[in-house]
Amino acid sequence: MKQLTMRHYVLAGLLGALMAVLGFTPLGMIPVPTPAGSATILHIPVILGALLEGPVFGGLVGFLFGAVSFWRALVAPANPVARIMFSDPFTAFLPRILIGVAAYYVFLLAKKKSWRPVISAFLGLLLWDLTYRVAVYAEWVTSSTATYLLFLPVGLLVLYLALRFLSGENAPIIGAALAGSLVNTIGVLTMVTLRGIIPPPAAAVVAVVHGLPEAMVAAVLCVTLYKLLQHRRGQRGA
Repeated sequence: MKQLTMRHYVLAGLLGALMAVLGFTPLGMIPVPTPAGSATILHIPVILGALLEGPVFGGLVGFLFGAVSFWRALVAPANPVARIMFSDPFTAFLPRILIGVAAYYVFLLAKKKSWRPVISAFLGLLLWDLTYRVAVYAEWVTSSTATYLLFLPVGLLVLYLALRFLSGENAPIIGAALAGSLVNTIGVLTMVTLRGIIPPPAAAVVAVVHGLPEAMVAAVLCVTLYKLLQHRRGQRGA
């Protein structure tokens, strides 16, 4: 775990300013062909900061992400629901801080090939459960153990895809990006569910239609940006 220095605080300030720009302009949203319509990229600086400088720095950048969310909810919310959600400090800050911590440690675990099946199995179980809950909420199926087992192929498909994606040299970065993005989505939805803002079935729907596009966008951008930043670091070191 790296000790924070003045350079880290300066870098965190720059990343915080970047997130403020992204958060208050359309630049922070990427259009995707889903009901969500767009995927935020504000959590990507948090993930990259954690991978490059460690979990403490990632948590610091995540705190700044939370500050942007909290500030925007108070002065310029995207909609009335966002005002209610992120004007609560716990919802605005806690999930954001955990983004960098989760991303860093999954990054370390995914470097070990023996842990990649475990990460893949967790993703498979998560998506199996979420798709079932979405189907029940949409009244496509009835809630029962037998129906739950019918969604097992979804989990197996995700398991297979995750094993494929986590088999190459980019596995640690992809795993970290997915972990950071999902912690952000699930953390926020858990907080607002506990506060009674939205019911659990609706939270499951949001997790699938909004969280999954964000996780996929994060994986693609984090691989590209991490390699670019590491290359620039190598050039400066040389």
